[in-house]
Amino acid sequence: MKVKVKERFEHEGDEFEEGEIVDLPGDTAERAIERGFAEEPEEGEIPPIDPGEGTGETVENGETIWSEMEESLDEEPDLPERWNPSRDDVKSGEVSPKDVDDLLGVVKRLDVHRKYDTPMAVVETPGGDEATVFRQKAIEDLFEAMEPGDRVAIRFLGLEKSSNGYEYLNYRYELRGPDGEKKLSR
Repeated sequence: MKVKVKERFEHEGDEFEEGEIVDLPGDTAERAIERGFAEEPEEGEIPPIDPGEGTGETVENGETIWSEMEESLDEEPDLPERWNPSRDDVKSGEVSPKDVDDLLGVVKRLDVHRKYDTPMAVVETPGGDEATVFRQKAIEDLFEAMEPGDRVAIRFLGLEKSSNGYEYLNYRYELRGPDGEKKLSR
């Protein structure tokens, strides 16, 4: 939201001087107006957008930026390799806990897989590789607590049976914040 600065103020390390027209996030702009540091600019005070700036008119290789972006929406996003094994591979004996290395790394992003409609996390390892972890019943609480920037360590323990006879993939894990403070351990 564009506002006109009435009185000099700072926000997140940026200084805004009296008379400037600045673009601030909506809630920040509203607080600045409420506190008397800014006001809504009068008509004509907001400079027009230069041709090609933010309008999609910039042409690269004969196509607009917008058409390139639209084409990318039709493509399947590249996902890093899946870390946690599938239930079928474990049940068939094709994969065992000794076949799956522990996953250690920093949570880069949380998302929902479009095809499977399953929550997932992309984790970057200390070596710079990325792995995708899909939420499963045994790690639901991990997914509820995880945030980008957190450090995570996950170990696959194998296929287990609940007291009700339900088979599930089990894990041991620890989650720490970016500062190293322990958030969750199981």
